[in-house]
Amino acid sequence: MTESNLILGIAGLPPESARNCIQELSPIANGEFRKSINGNLMFLETTERKKYKSTISCSDTASPIADKLWIGSQITVGCIQNLWQSIMPGERQATLIRPAVAGSICVINNFGKHVPFQCTDNVVDLYRTYEEQLFICFRPWLTMLVKSFQIMSNEWDLTGGWKLELEEV
Repeated sequence: MTESNLILGIAGLPPESARNCIQELSPIANGEFRKSINGNLMFLETTERKKYKSTISCSDTASPIADKLWIGSQITVGCIQNLWQSIMPGERQATLIRPAVAGSICVINNFGKHVPFQCTDNVVDLYRTYEEQLFICFRPWLTMLVKSFQIMSNEWDLTGGWKLELEEV
């Protein structure tokens, strides 16, 4: 049994280093808000690039392999956080916005009932069309750079923790 669904592409996580993990995943702004002459708020996008930043924090008794987590290091992350996409009525397939961690994909309807599908090369194919909107849930693989990394220890309680800040390349 694994301690966490988190996957860091750095040769694994030592025992007792990845329990109680929390992952925050948020989009990186690719533009800025401005007010028009009339005072209306607008968002001016500079590119079509849509990337994520992430903070992963964990409280446990050990820390992950620190020699692979230097500032600027590139790692792959099998996220804890799920992403959701929709399949519109009448459509039979959707291309995932990011590669999915193996075994993490599910397709459901509005009532939470699972819908059968197959996935090949990041494309989810339904076995038939549906007259309702469907939802795809999956844990993404993200290629990220390490922006900061901290490890903490509480000597008297024999506990510790770590925090990792990342940004998608």
